[in-house]
Amino acid sequence: MTFRPCLVVPVYNPGPALGRTLDALLACGHPLFIHDDGSDEATRRQLEAAAAAQPGLRLSRWPVNRGKGAAVVEALRRARAEGFTHALQVDADGQHDAAAVAPFLVLGEARPDAVIAGVPVYDASVPAARKFGRRFTHAWVWLETLSFDIGDSLCGFRLYPLEAVGRLLAHTTLPARMDFDTAAIVRLHWAGVPVVNAPVRVVYPEDGVSHFHLVRDNLRLTRMHTRLVLGMLLRLPVLLGRRFRREAPRDHRWTRIRERGTALGLRTAHLIFRLTGARGLRWLTEILAAYFFLTGRAARRASSQYLDRLFRHAGPLPDLPVKPGLRAQYRHIRTFALSYVDRFLAWMDASDAELVFPEEQAFQDLIRSGRGALFLSAHLGHLDMLRGLGAARGIQGLNAVIYSEHVIRFQELLGRINPNYNANLIHVAEAGPETALLLEERIARGESLFIVGDRPPASENGRTLDIPFLGRDAPFPIGPLFLAHLLQCPVYLFFCIKDGPRYRIHMEPFAERVDLPRKGREVALRSWLGRYAQAIEARCRETPFQWFNFYDFWGEAEPLPLPPIAPPAGSPRP
Repeated sequence: MTFRPCLVVPVYNPGPALGRTLDALLACGHPLFIHDDGSDEATRRQLEAAAAAQPGLRLSRWPVNRGKGAAVVEALRRARAEGFTHALQVDADGQHDAAAVAPFLVLGEARPDAVIAGVPVYDASVPAARKFGRRFTHAWVWLETLSFDIGDSLCGFRLYPLEAVGRLLAHTTLPARMDFDTAAIVRLHWAGVPVVNAPVRVVYPEDGVSHFHLVRDNLRLTRMHTRLVLGMLLRLPVLLGRRFRREAPRDHRWTRIRERGTALGLRTAHLIFRLTGARGLRWLTEILAAYFFLTGRAARRASSQYLDRLFRHAGPLPDLPVKPGLRAQYRHIRTFALSYVDRFLAWMDASDAELVFPEEQAFQDLIRSGRGALFLSAHLGHLDMLRGLGAARGIQGLNAVIYSEHVIRFQELLGRINPNYNANLIHVAEAGPETALLLEERIARGESLFIVGDRPPASENGRTLDIPFLGRDAPFPIGPLFLAHLLQCPVYLFFCIKDGPRYRIHMEPFAERVDLPRKGREVALRSWLGRYAQAIEARCRETPFQWFNFYDFWGEAEPLPLPPIAPPAGSPRP
């Protein structure tokens, strides 16, 4: 389906904010449907002047006020009649941040079947009574949908799929006034339309005008919730069945591997360090590495698979001169175990490791420039240990993006013994459009983000492409490259490799900007992922035992269709 979005704005005497709102929305460059819901003469003239000056503005009006909901429905119908597929509703009172238009439309193109629902991010201008009232409404909506799927049912910043709205309007009459927003999204949810929640900044301008009547509109909302609760009871078997039928997301084999070790074992290691220092901890780790090697059949098999492929594809190598056997597998697992000790010591400020960073000046210049960047790494070397050494040495800007489903016990332990560990961790569910909305503010502030791209998180549901790696195609996730495209910032490759007693950091430019045009996007993705896979291959040849993916990396994946991708506003379209 071709993604053809527009903006719709219901207008009823919004006051001085109207001009600012129109200017901001027209600057977004999308067709704008405005329905004047019986405004006064001054507002009517202002709208007519704007329509005459802006060919992209479609204006319609009613001579008398019929209500916000009725005006939104009329604008949605007109937009659908002109062939638009999606419409982003924006209030005219200046509360919504127009900068959110572009990311909402990106989300809509990636999820054309869903409602993209705004979740307000307030500043200090929000009245306390409004925030309390929203919480009350949220509780009713959770009951009416038997879910927490709808983040905010009252926000008037919302992208509708017009086909789904048309089906709903064909057999349902939606409320005409302030109760429209909640009733519309609840009934769409009942109809099986997915809801994707996304943040939008909301302010209450000092010159803003509110048409909310405390008694009359609260009575309308009470009547609406009563009807929705009764509707939920009538649909109870269907809604409960839908909840039970929801399948757990498919994941890749590595996500089903249980973490070995226990919280007690980690606390014991911490105690031994306190009693004996780094040397005692390393001796304990040597014993544990031998134990896990002897008992970890799956890890030995994965190590053997990787080392054999590396040797056949690139060997013999200085560190891998002969065909790898059990000794090489043990060295691989031992190196991984000792990397935990190094990370632990770094965050305890007890590491005596030397940090070699030839490109540190370029990195510091980038940080000081205030220009945000994305650093792409892999499960290779000691990137997390680098954060500890960097914190100890005053290297700023090392923000790590990690997948929240897989925060292992070791990370929790480090967070307890050193509160600074969690200071620059950013937990996300996946590297997709929702993540980009959360991270774009950090990029705008000039911060740098580090993410690994060689292992898809479970929530990405197999969105991978098969890319040649060590002589055979392996599934690489598209999420990190998709994220780079959405953020539209410089991308660098970044690895931290242990070299004897030293840690050597390697940084190189990867892309000034990753563009994934709608036409030929798979070709572009394969090109970018191919370059990334080649960079990892080069590091594996240099340090064969520091690539830490102990699962069947080349196993069969279940690729899903690629999401449609639109360049952000302002970027050239093919």
